[in-house]
Amino acid sequence: MKSYLVVLISLFISLTVVVAGEPLQKTTTLWTGPPIAQGVKQIPFIPGVTHQTIHRAQKEGYKFLHGAAIIEHKGVLYANWANSPTNENGPHETLQGRRSRDGGKSWSELEVIGPGFEGPDRHSHGVLFVHDGKLWTICSRFGVGKKARKFNGLQAEAFVLNEETDCWESQGIVMNNCWPYDEPVRMKNGNLITGGQDKDGLPVVAISHGKDLTKWDTVAIPYPPELAPSFAETTVWAEGNIVRAIIRGGGGVAWISHSDDYGRTWSKAQKSNLPMPRAKAYLGKLSTGQQYLVSNLKNRDTLVISVSKPGETTLSRMWRIRDGKSKPPRFPGAAKGKQWSYPYAFEHDKKLYVVYSIGKEDCGLSILPVESLQFDASTESP
Repeated sequence: MKSYLVVLISLFISLTVVVAGEPLQKTTTLWTGPPIAQGVKQIPFIPGVTHQTIHRAQKEGYKFLHGAAIIEHKGVLYANWANSPTNENGPHETLQGRRSRDGGKSWSELEVIGPGFEGPDRHSHGVLFVHDGKLWTICSRFGVGKKARKFNGLQAEAFVLNEETDCWESQGIVMNNCWPYDEPVRMKNGNLITGGQDKDGLPVVAISHGKDLTKWDTVAIPYPPELAPSFAETTVWAEGNIVRAIIRGGGGVAWISHSDDYGRTWSKAQKSNLPMPRAKAYLGKLSTGQQYLVSNLKNRDTLVISVSKPGETTLSRMWRIRDGKSKPPRFPGAAKGKQWSYPYAFEHDKKLYVVYSIGKEDCGLSILPVESLQFDASTESP
């Protein structure tokens, strides 16, 4: 009996050592700038930034808005977003938008791009991009089909602007099990890639079949239990065969995964050292050669942009875009609250146009001079 107890004790000690000896979840370096100020008021605002509201919810219209996207095409700015009568992801949700012909100073009347449905089917927000000279938008569509943790029957439907009729025309379902979130990036192999989440709220990317944008493959990004994904919106950028994904996750930081084969396989997502709450971010690259990330900082009260030095992939300088609580929503609705959130960006004419939700009710626009985001000898610290 004594020898049996000795064996059990030895086994217990061995198991304890193995568990205790497991390496902690690694942290990927995303931020290489000076220590980020604990008080957000110490982070400077971007010199020359201007703000406006593209769309405000009205009593007689749809009162929920989220997930704006923006692009310039042939001298016109196009912005669109999810609009629903009352609640987020609710029945009758649509994709609607406005246009500006004067650089964002004024905007056209609302136009419906992805219409609503009588039953549980619905359209929601997505991405905007230009392909072969034509303006595309791909938005999520869900509510009918296979049951899921988050979005039953999740698909994505494409619309192309017919410039002769000036109307948006459906190209049908082009993605399955992916809700796309950022302007697709053309990779060196000719395919386009965009970040997203799947029907269960898990991180994925979608990859086009070359120039055929009616067919996309959905690829899952592996993650550890610590990620605890919940609405794991993913944004990507590609350089050569390397693709980097930044993912909404837990722990108050951005999560990162890498692919070195054009997005076909991915490393297990890891924590980064950049603070970010559970909220969608947007990754891109400026004409200056600087990578940038528009994200919330500690919570949705503060929207920031972080940039790299030209040619680098780690971020090292940060500015505030919006700060302080937004005005409270004027109309009731599920998931609403004071916030500046879900950014999306596009560079045009030496300006970075950043759109976002204001309280999940209105669409905000901040215009950032690209020259204000550059490094020089006098801007080496935040």
